[in-house]
Amino acid sequence: MKVRLPLPLLAALAAAFPAATAAPAGTELGNVMFVGDSITHGVNSASYRWALHKIFTDNGISYRAEGVKTGNYSGGVTAGTSYGGQIFNNEHSSQASARAWEISGRSNGNRFDGSNINNWLGLSGTKANGSAYSGQTFTGDNTPDTFFMMIGTNDLLSDENNATLANRLDSVSQNLLNDMDTIVEAMFQANEHANVIILTIPCWTRHSNGNSDATHQAVADYNDRLKTWGNGRQNVTVIDINAGIIDVTSSTPFYGVSSMFNNPGSDGLHPNAQGDLLMAGNIARAMGYAGRTAGQERKAAGGLAINFHQGGQSPAWSSNSHLENKGFSLANVTVDENGISLGQSGESSISYSWAEGTDLQNGFTFDCNLVLGNGAADGWDTASDFSISLGNSSFYGTLNINEAYIKWGDAILYSLDMSANAENLRMAYIRGNELEGLKGGYYVWLGDMLIGEALSVTSGSGCNGLTIQYNGSGTAVLHDLALDGTGSYAPATSGTLNAEKSFISSGSFTQSGTPEGNIEWKTEGFTKTADNLTGSGTFNARAQADSSAGGTGNSVNVSITSGNATHIYANSGNYTGDVWLTISKEGQASAWYGAHGASGTLNGNVFLRFTDAATGGSTVFGAVNAAGVTGNVYLEFSAENASFGTFTSSNSSSVVGSYATDIQGNVDIVVNSGTFNHQIMGGIFANANTTIGGNTHVYINGGSVTGNVMGGGLTGSISGGANVTVTGGVISGSVYGAGQGGSILAGSSVCLTGGLVKGDVYAGGKAGSIQGDTSVTITGNTATLYNGSSWGSISGGGSGGTVKGNSTVRIQNLSSGTTAYGFDKYAGNISGGTNVSGDRSLVLDHVTVDSLQASLSDFTHVSAVNQTRTSLDSLGGALTVTIEAGSSLILNGTSDLTTLILGEHASLTLQGLAADAVVVDITGTTNYTLSLTEIPASLDNIKFLNDGVLYDAAMSMDLQANSAMLFAQVPEPGSAALALAGLAPLLWRRRRKMSH
Repeated sequence: MKVRLPLPLLAALAAAFPAATAAPAGTELGNVMFVGDSITHGVNSASYRWALHKIFTDNGISYRAEGVKTGNYSGGVTAGTSYGGQIFNNEHSSQASARAWEISGRSNGNRFDGSNINNWLGLSGTKANGSAYSGQTFTGDNTPDTFFMMIGTNDLLSDENNATLANRLDSVSQNLLNDMDTIVEAMFQANEHANVIILTIPCWTRHSNGNSDATHQAVADYNDRLKTWGNGRQNVTVIDINAGIIDVTSSTPFYGVSSMFNNPGSDGLHPNAQGDLLMAGNIARAMGYAGRTAGQERKAAGGLAINFHQGGQSPAWSSNSHLENKGFSLANVTVDENGISLGQSGESSISYSWAEGTDLQNGFTFDCNLVLGNGAADGWDTASDFSISLGNSSFYGTLNINEAYIKWGDAILYSLDMSANAENLRMAYIRGNELEGLKGGYYVWLGDMLIGEALSVTSGSGCNGLTIQYNGSGTAVLHDLALDGTGSYAPATSGTLNAEKSFISSGSFTQSGTPEGNIEWKTEGFTKTADNLTGSGTFNARAQADSSAGGTGNSVNVSITSGNATHIYANSGNYTGDVWLTISKEGQASAWYGAHGASGTLNGNVFLRFTDAATGGSTVFGAVNAAGVTGNVYLEFSAENASFGTFTSSNSSSVVGSYATDIQGNVDIVVNSGTFNHQIMGGIFANANTTIGGNTHVYINGGSVTGNVMGGGLTGSISGGANVTVTGGVISGSVYGAGQGGSILAGSSVCLTGGLVKGDVYAGGKAGSIQGDTSVTITGNTATLYNGSSWGSISGGGSGGTVKGNSTVRIQNLSSGTTAYGFDKYAGNISGGTNVSGDRSLVLDHVTVDSLQASLSDFTHVSAVNQTRTSLDSLGGALTVTIEAGSSLILNGTSDLTTLILGEHASLTLQGLAADAVVVDITGTTNYTLSLTEIPASLDNIKFLNDGVLYDAAMSMDLQANSAMLFAQVPEPGSAALALAGLAPLLWRRRRKMSH
């Protein structure tokens, strides 16, 4: 629990201080609890919490969400989804249909089964219904430091007779505010230094519970009362989240923009993703935080490659020629020192084409300030659009703006009176990076608030640069104009508090343009192609593309976009050629098989994928019951809403590389999204005589897996290696490099760079044998091994079976971070593996955390390499420690050490040395530091090895430093050790140091 500055003071400090000297309290929110109803819970989106998570990540703001609930009411983002390396755990204390009187505990309700804020914060063990509370409590280190609360919509619109709300608002509001008093009092009782952020009730469109003008006005009036209620309350901030969501043209007060709400014709009350985006942006602004950057560098308009300004600011314009000389084409516009006027009779336009050789691969940006029309004075003109198109000749995006709306095409992004607009508009095309959770597309900012995210592109060469057009009759004036074809840039702001921790995207995809493990999906070179097919019952993909049974040399590409296929046979009978099968759009399949047939052989490769809005089925096999596949099998899952079920009750599985079918090549399984109800295995499910001739590799880049993830299978043999790579997603079980049986001839490995693993991580398997070496590699801070109450374990071996070779656990590029359960905080057990026949090594590769808190066991070697600087509580039984040049370790005790190898400028501090004998190998090393806090019982226990010659240790004191120290040297042969008479008491009391 951390002391926080009051948010109003924080906002003032954020505005007053530049990023380098900003108030440090603003960079960490600590434990955060979101309290509320369905709008917080999330209806067909992840609620504003997901959008706010991305704002925090973009600005380097640290927090840990916690609560009694996980997930969304419907739809939404899967818990464990990562953005910019920060995991969204989707925890909160909100529930659809919740009332304030339930959360306060004033009255019993069924939404939380009688539990309330006092139960959650450990202030009461009795629920409102009188029964004992046994659920989660957030106390001690888990006490919330920051609360976000949005509550009251259901109290106002769903309790009693809503037709009389305007008349009874006084009593309704008073009850609601009394409940707010009780809830906030409990929050401060739990943490007197907490920051409490109260959010106003969102507007809505049409909903069965309240559509009269009086009702809309009554809820707006309540929001005003809520703001008054919050005034003067220390550490309480009331934030209005409605800017941009309220339709400024509506004659009904407090009426929402329909396109920002879920099913506006029937629901109209719950904001959708666009509404959530604006709500989160309004929250961030009120908290004093900068807006979203989408992982891009911030750059002011004046810093873009081409920029003009009105008035005296340089570079300034005063005539059309200023722009024309810079390459702009103007038609029917007037340029003077006040800006660019396009409100002429007839169509006005400005265009600019990217110069030949302009590097557009990292995106492109346009920025301007627009004042348009006269608002409501002559009635809202929403028919005359001011359009801004930005593209690269292959695709473009168009921002349409009228007096009341900023739109992407016809979809409204933000509603405001454009005649009074004082903020710049910026649009940028961002390539995105799926590995970082950053979607590609167009992004739009109003000021520095992101109002459009990953907006779709329009294919075609209609725009190669910038095109601005206006055919309206009103006033349209551009006050600034800037663009850049060398990158995508977010607006600059003075509100960035923690720039050094802000998310900056790598700015590009992997080489193939897809997440790790994906192949480049072919679009040409097929003998036969059949697209947009409808599945119905048993579906033979090859036969759909080629009517000749048993045809040879026919590589086919088939897509299913509708219907439901009960089985998908990509092969039936002998066949030569590749099979590429895509299930996309509305396609469905209850079972998905790559190669199938009791006697057929596929002499080629199998490529199968789910994408777009496709839905899943019971299970997926790369190959089933066929005579064999001579090539590779590739399975890709990139459909966010697809769900995959169970194959058999014994060893239940959702995805398996092979069912009793030989595969001569590799098996790759790539999971980018979707839900998997049971385990995923890259190997073989049945038949001990089945073989995979190449490697297996399972990539988990996203999605949710309920069971284990295994590189191997249940039986058979894998001639190559078995591997698992995890970069994102949520795995509720454990991760195994190998499998649950069979044999793997070339070893197994696990690589973990991100995502959430709730179980353990094993380089080996649950059973079976591994003939080669095994390894686990953990890279960076973003991987999480935590099940909500305890850390998972890591092993270079397996939980069963045997490893005939060596095992290595490598921790690399680990530094101190801000995520509560990032790997830099990891405090579980790391083992070399008890079932490993060979050496068991731990390698610390560029680890710079102050203390590696893990418990170590069963290692024979520990190495510190690549400028590692950290401390360990033990060596985990290691007999040999190597500290390479420039690295340093602090060891808090060791008894098993026999050999210490020191490189140039290596450093080791031993807090306690109880080993019987240690040989320090300093061959080729002239500068090193070896420090002891306790002198061993006999110097004979320490020997120095240099170029094959073994020397005794010697003791001396550094008189010039006026301190008693122990120096270990390599004395000349025959030299005597320095006597210690009279110094022994001092030496035992002071820190001893051995250095050369």
